[in-house]
Formats: sequence, structure tokens, C-alpha cells
Amino acid sequence: MLTCAGLMQAQHKPNVVIIFTDDQGYQDLGCYGSPLIQTPSIDGMAREGLKLTDFYVSASVSSASRAGLLTGRLNTRNGVKGVFFPESEGMPSEEITLAEALKEQGYATGCFGKWHLGDLKGHLPTDQGFDKYFGIPYSNDMYIGPSQKFASNAVFREGYTLSEAKADQDFVRNAPNRATIKKRLNSVSPLFEGDEIIEYPCDQSTTTRRYFDKAIEFVGQNKEKPFFVYITPSMPHIPLFASEQFRGKSKRGLYGDVVEEIDWNVGRFLDYLDQQGLAESTLVIFASDNGPWLGYKEDSGSADPLRGGKFSYYEGGVRVPCILRWKGTIPAGVTSDAIIASIDLFPTIMHYAGCRSFRQEIDGVDISSFLKKTSLRLRDEYVYVKGGEVHGIRKGDWVYLPRTGNSKFKEGDVPELFNLKRDIGETNNLHLEYPEKVKELQEVMQLYQALKVKK
Repeated sequence: MLTCAGLMQAQHKPNVVIIFTDDQGYQDLGCYGSPLIQTPSIDGMAREGLKLTDFYVSASVSSASRAGLLTGRLNTRNGVKGVFFPESEGMPSEEITLAEALKEQGYATGCFGKWHLGDLKGHLPTDQGFDKYFGIPYSNDMYIGPSQKFASNAVFREGYTLSEAKADQDFVRNAPNRATIKKRLNSVSPLFEGDEIIEYPCDQSTTTRRYFDKAIEFVGQNKEKPFFVYITPSMPHIPLFASEQFRGKSKRGLYGDVVEEIDWNVGRFLDYLDQQGLAESTLVIFASDNGPWLGYKEDSGSADPLRGGKFSYYEGGVRVPCILRWKGTIPAGVTSDAIIASIDLFPTIMHYAGCRSFRQEIDGVDISSFLKKTSLRLRDEYVYVKGGEVHGIRKGDWVYLPRTGNSKFKEGDVPELFNLKRDIGETNNLHLEYPEKVKELQEVMQLYQALKVKK
């Protein structure tokens, strides 16, 4: 089924690469102020491209955030409210992903890393528009699914055999709850290629390098036509694993080792694009899926100077680092405080692919004109969605959160209003001082809440 109208010749369509890390905090790059983590490759990408200081993902948890990125739709409409666990259908199959839309425009499409939008048949990346998939299909602290299939040449590690791996599946199938499963199988993750397990348990100390290896291989095989590469490292989500090359090297401990290994591989990938003469025909986007998982202390990242982290709808949960590089098209060395959202990437990329209209309603804004002239401001507001419901809004410098109650962070249920220009750390609640501003933002929130899935 065609998803859009308006075509251009394949040779004029840019390649697209999205690198989407897991639970990486706002500050966890050198160019965003990390005092200890060294990220020369990504910092170089910022010097060669555009760094966004006010970039928002669609949710502060993984599955919902990835659904927003890949559909261009708010989580009030795309059917993904939270986090999926193994043996899940995941995102509704009728949702049109960026990979599906680009594939119809003649793109080769590959996903390498974490998927987290469903692992049952019909819901894996190869069912949602990707020609190739290699990775762990959900978070790296999860476990094998009972119905997952093993490839005939699957590799077994840590003393496992096929019969013992199937015994793990039987255990998961019959366990009374997830807590019981995780007590025995915590982080015993399957590695997929296509829709089959090729390694069990996955050697997680090698995944970052292998994801980028596969992405480079894919580009080499498809560089004569437009390609879309979606690289989704399993980390720095916990548990943390670094290869021997990076283990113990960072001043920020194991968390820093993991981020610095991702950075090195980003540099390796960008160098490959440069060497192949693809830098001027490839849009590369680097971002994180949500804020840091603060409860893991030294094994988690930092959102400084923002408040909160993963699960939270303070800025630290949904505002993340984002850098775009497209040599010769996007101005180099620019830092912008424009409000840009992950849902904006879908319509923007499709604009460059020659697509002008869609059969599904898109909530994102085409920011292609902003990428040419970064002084433009194409959106003044963005809503924060949790559990499929609008939980807050930013408009201009103001943020309104009507209910922030969350026992995990000991936050209250008192409505909160902040002015980010004066108080980026969201420490001074102004909702009693500016009742008219509260009323204005409540009315805008109601309009967004009305944007629901049409039954």
C-alpha cells in the first residue's frame, strides 16, 4: 500500500542514518557538557553539523519513544503507551513506519540493534519495512521469548545447548510472573538475525561493535541506491557491557566506557561514509531515546542541568541530545535552541525522499526549511505524553505539568509551572503566580488530547 504521493528520481534521494542510543542522558556527551566522558567523534559530528539543545522525544520510556520516532505520530495515536516485554505483538501492525514509507520510495532499509516494538511474528523489524535486522529485539535486561525460533546454525554460549535454551523458553512460558523470570534469566538475551535467534545468550560485550559492523556492511552492499540505516545500540541501558578495548578506560567508570565505545563506533561509521564519498548525500542523525535511568546511580547517566530522567516528564526525561550532519546541506558548527521533536523526523525525511502527502495523519512538522535556515522557528509548543495521555506541555519558555505524581521519584500531585529560560532545572513552581498562563496551557493541552486513534 502506498503511503504517500510525490516521487523523485532515486539518484537524487539522500541516504538517511539514524543512530538512537538507549537511556543516554542529556549531558552524556562532551559537546553537551560531560566533565568526564570523552566523545571526540560525536563532538566532531556537531562541529560538522547542527547541535540541538531543545530536542524532545515522544516519551520518557523506550517503546513509546521509538514508536513516535518511526511513525511521526504522538503516542496518543500510534497505539504505544509504555514498554513492551518479550512475547509481545507490540506496536499495531497497521502503523506505517519510516522504513515502510522509505522502502516504497526505493530505499534499502536495515535495522541494527534494539527494536522494542514487538517480537512476535508479524511485528519484528522485517515485518515493519526493514530488509535486514540484526540485534536484540528489546531491552538488553530482558529474556528469551517462549515462541522465538532458533536458526539452524545458532551459536550457543556459556555452556548452553539447544535443549537447554528451549528449557529456558519452557521456564518463561510457565513462570508465574516476570520477577520470577528475571531472577533466573536476567540479561540472558537472544541475538536475532531476521526473525530467528542466531546466538544465545548474546555476548553483550560485543554488540556495539557488531551492530556498527553490520551497518557498515549494509551500506557497502547498497551504496548504489538510497538507503535507510537505523542503528540502535542496546546501551547505555543497564546492564552495561564494554569490550576489552574500552573496559576501564573512561574516567566515568563503566558507564563512560560504554558511551565512549559507542562514540568510537560512530566515528568509524562516519569515516566510512566519508571514504566512500557518501557524506554529502547522507543525512546522519544522532539522538537518545529518553533520559538516563537515574536509579542505577554510577551505572546511569546524567541529564544535568535538567531535572529528572527516564520515566519522568520533567525535562531530563524527554529532552535529549540530538545532532544532525549532512555535509554541504546542513550548516556546520551551528547550535540551535529551536524546539524540535523526534516526531518531526518522519515528515522531514520523507520530504527529502520526495514524499509530500501521507495516508496516515502525521503529528510531526517538516523541518527541512529550518535545516536550511536555522533561525526559523517552526514550532512553538510540544506536548509530553505518558500512557497514551497528554501529561504536560511546553509552549515557548513555559512548561506546565498538571500532575507529576510518581512515587518512584517522590514527586507530588501539585500542578507545576516553570519558566525554562529563567529556571532550566525546574526548581521554582510558578503555577500560583501565573493563573492565566496555566489556563492558556491547559486549553492547548486539551486540543492535543483530542488527537486520538480513530476507531
